[in-house]
Amino acid sequence: MRCELMMVWLGVALTWSQRLPTRDEQLFRLQAKNAETSHWNTKVLPDGMEVRNFLFEDVTKTYYFFVEDEGSPVLIVVEPCDTEIEWKVTQHEVTEGVGLDGSGQTEQMEEQGRKGPSLTGPVVGTFSGHDVMSYYNRASQRAMYRVQVTSRGADTLFGMYATTTPDSDKPYPEVPGDPEVKASEVGKSSATLSWEPSPTETKFHLPVKYCIAVNRERNLKTLCAVTSRRSGGDDMPMPPPPFRFGFDFDFKSFGFKRRGKKRRNRDKIVFPDSKAIAPQENILFECVGDKTAYTVAGLQPGTQYFYDVFVVSTLTNRSSAYTGGRLETKQHKRRTRLKDGKVTTATVKRSKGQAYTVTVGDTQSSPLQLTVQSCMGEVSVKVSREGDVVAKESRVNSLWNLVLTNLTEGDYQVAVNSKRKRPSTFKIFSTTNPAKYPYAQMPSDTRIKQFEKLTTCDSATIAWLVNDERSKYCVYKSVVSKKVFRRRSERDNSCESPRTRKKDDKVICRHHRPGAVDRSVMIERISGLKPGTRYKFDVYVQKHRGETGQALKYRSVYIKTKRRC
Repeated sequence: MRCELMMVWLGVALTWSQRLPTRDEQLFRLQAKNAETSHWNTKVLPDGMEVRNFLFEDVTKTYYFFVEDEGSPVLIVVEPCDTEIEWKVTQHEVTEGVGLDGSGQTEQMEEQGRKGPSLTGPVVGTFSGHDVMSYYNRASQRAMYRVQVTSRGADTLFGMYATTTPDSDKPYPEVPGDPEVKASEVGKSSATLSWEPSPTETKFHLPVKYCIAVNRERNLKTLCAVTSRRSGGDDMPMPPPPFRFGFDFDFKSFGFKRRGKKRRNRDKIVFPDSKAIAPQENILFECVGDKTAYTVAGLQPGTQYFYDVFVVSTLTNRSSAYTGGRLETKQHKRRTRLKDGKVTTATVKRSKGQAYTVTVGDTQSSPLQLTVQSCMGEVSVKVSREGDVVAKESRVNSLWNLVLTNLTEGDYQVAVNSKRKRPSTFKIFSTTNPAKYPYAQMPSDTRIKQFEKLTTCDSATIAWLVNDERSKYCVYKSVVSKKVFRRRSERDNSCESPRTRKKDDKVICRHHRPGAVDRSVMIERISGLKPGTRYKFDVYVQKHRGETGQALKYRSVYIKTKRRC
């Protein structure tokens, strides 16, 4: 009695907790055994098996799928290749000739599928596009589903899958909740792609592999589209031998559009030369095992690429697509050729440096003089030739000079960069003629000294060091606010020139001749100031040749005159 009760409760538990598969397993095994030959020339879709077929452009093909048991779930999946596909699903009642016990059901279903439905049923789903699309009914009535498939744009290959047991079959590997593929570390010729692992691997512990596809034209929604592109760009790849129905027949010549392209080997991972191959055939494809990050190499600088990732079940060889994206590789820095003896002013950002080229001829014997002057913000300089670093300076705050001797014929590259968020301004100059050097010599100490005891209500006395060179020194003054005076550390533009100053700011200009006795220091008393006023004093030095030379600025000094005289 106890055993009988246990059997009854077990039967009730099974009935309430789960639905057993309704598929005819004997028929399914027979279909699986003969799948390669039986279902390419029939309109009836097998339950739980993927089939592939051909579509002529704008020619509709019709298929039928039968649901025998009331309340069964239905999943119908269509996988386009590299051409847009339109398809719709219509539901029809099954004729009474098909018995519930399954007797004679196969023959009658085949016959009904060939003849088509006698009545028009409701359209339960319409689909269009390049993506893998699916129709799903959680609890279907006993019915026949008619699937009409049309190709738009070209003759193509496509795949179909239908089942009444999607929960147990799990026909396609799952993509994670965040299916987006992210691109990072994008350089001139490489980029790193990363994605979340598939739940098929992490949750169900089934073996999968990930495959990457990168091309220049558009995102590819299916693995079939990738295979088509790799075969030479044809939307209609040659069917494999098992699906030629036993005939040695040229499917490529029968009704299919010829594109006049020769097949090329697409097994290489690195992109081919864009001039030697059509854009749609430029595709990189590689399966990377269970990795969830991969660096793609061999890209072209300044080029836009579309990337896609597919998760493939190694048990069924079926695949699902992640959400792909696009990226643009960085361009080569455009190099400006420096003219001998000319000063160039430029701005550099942290994200974008400046690149220059200096050409040395085969008869060049004089040293090369290179000068970089930082105006606003610190910059770094690197000089190289054919990839080899000749000289570099990581922190240029004022004036940086480099003299290169024993020069080799060719181009020297000069790269100027900055780590500041805000733009940094600088000047760059090169020459092989020392007479063209535009800057005056500066002392090692560029401070301006204030004589506090000599400061009165209307005058101030300052002093600065000079070098033993014929030069012109000019003193300028300006009234500053209390805030600027208090900070004093505010960064000035060290490339500021007397030409940009107001005429009223000019105090005096004095010439210095070399060899003068006790003239290593210049002292200047500035009168005509206002009592209790804050001033900033600047000293500029230029070569004696006047306005043609570049002015260099001493460090500013801030002085406040006394309130009372």
